[in-house]
Amino acid sequence: MLSGFLFRFEETIQIEMTEISGVEFERKINSKEKLFNDLIINIEKKITLFTQDLNIELKFKNVIFKGENLTFKDFEIENTPFNRFCIFEDCTFNCDVNFTDSTFKYLKFIACVIENKFFQITNCKINDLSFRENDTKINAIKPSMVKSGMIRIINGRIKEILIENIVFLDGTLHISSLNHTENCSIIRSTLCTIVISHSIFSKYFNYFNNTSIESTQSLFNRCTFPVSSFAETTFNDKTHFTYCIFDKISSFQSIKNHIKGEFKFTDCDFHKFTDFDKSQINKLRLEKNKFHDFVSFQETNFNIVEIEKTSFEKGAFFDDIQIKKIDNCNRRTIRTIKQQLQKAENKIDYNRFRVYEFNAYKDDIKNKLKEFEKDKNHLNRNSRELIQLKRDAFILWISEIVSEYGTDWKRALKFTLFFGSILYFSFFVSENYMYKIELFNFENFTRFTSGFFRFFLVTDFFNPLDNDRTYLTNPLSWLIFIFGKIVIAFGIYEMVQSFRKFKA
Repeated sequence: MLSGFLFRFEETIQIEMTEISGVEFERKINSKEKLFNDLIINIEKKITLFTQDLNIELKFKNVIFKGENLTFKDFEIENTPFNRFCIFEDCTFNCDVNFTDSTFKYLKFIACVIENKFFQITNCKINDLSFRENDTKINAIKPSMVKSGMIRIINGRIKEILIENIVFLDGTLHISSLNHTENCSIIRSTLCTIVISHSIFSKYFNYFNNTSIESTQSLFNRCTFPVSSFAETTFNDKTHFTYCIFDKISSFQSIKNHIKGEFKFTDCDFHKFTDFDKSQINKLRLEKNKFHDFVSFQETNFNIVEIEKTSFEKGAFFDDIQIKKIDNCNRRTIRTIKQQLQKAENKIDYNRFRVYEFNAYKDDIKNKLKEFEKDKNHLNRNSRELIQLKRDAFILWISEIVSEYGTDWKRALKFTLFFGSILYFSFFVSENYMYKIELFNFENFTRFTSGFFRFFLVTDFFNPLDNDRTYLTNPLSWLIFIFGKIVIAFGIYEMVQSFRKFKA
């Protein structure tokens, strides 16, 4: 499917092209020619062109560069006039290309094909740098394409960068050490490995509506982002933001990553509102981050979430968050989300995560008990801890059975009626085992049902089968009676707790 898609873009009207040598090309361009089209330039050995000696207007259209290295370079960039521009349209680079220590008002690559090891723009002074598709008003859409190699944009003073609708079949986009870039946009592109590091963007950073090829990686390292949007992008299998500063509003709304992917933030600072709403991420890991303003994870869908040593200073919104593999999340993460839901007064989702936390704690206890069983010496040295673990395990077990940790009043009611009835029947038999009881006799039936309701009165400790206010005399009946009161009281308490979950 992809090959068919690319084939359609590579279909062009067959134009007769002239092949020239690198020497002839060097002679032509040094004579200040400004237009090169329909050429195959065969660079037999490395060519270095000093741009200050060339025409200030350079345009290459439908040119194939092949062979050895081609370098554009200035003598110096500080005093070079900022009026030179260079356009490559519908060109193919089958040789390594370097723009180093050069000055351009704008440098544009339109619907070009790059198939080499390195395509480098190093230490240049550029007002407008772009890689983009062709003019769709004239022709069908044809994107720029990288079949192999690396595009490196490093150092220098580049005011604006636009990378729009570029298709990477293989290779890397590497942007680093840019401290004077105002605006950077990477949009509507198909990307492989991405490295953006040690850079400061001052006005906006737009990484919008991109897709990524599976089994590739993205690294955003030690960058400062202004107003930034990473929205509606499908990220790589492994995407990592580390030591980054998000100075202003940041949006990661409706992002996705591949089914086995990991989306990770480590030691990042978010100074303003951050938005992850409606995102679908396999695994999100937040480690040692600071959110100084509100952050929203509303209507998000994850398989796994891990939150470690991350602070939400003003709060986080986790409304309607869905975590498919909640059993694989650790208790600290679940507790953090639960606390933020409580802070936002979201009672329904709070109670849902309260149950998750209890289940996670129960699993932790099971694992610790297994460790105790494996190490008998450890068991003897920590018998008090073992007793406490078993006690907690029992409480969690009974609370889960009765009302799912105080969240299901119907289950608590069923528990109370079922076990209360069994205990009352046992009590009735204990009190009347010496007599023949005919329940279908009206008096006996009235005595049985009246005693049943009195048995369920937690504060009534008189004999429920006797009309007078007398106490029981049978020790077995007392034992069943007291145990029944405890069970009923516990069931009623759990039922009340379940109703209280909706209390504001």
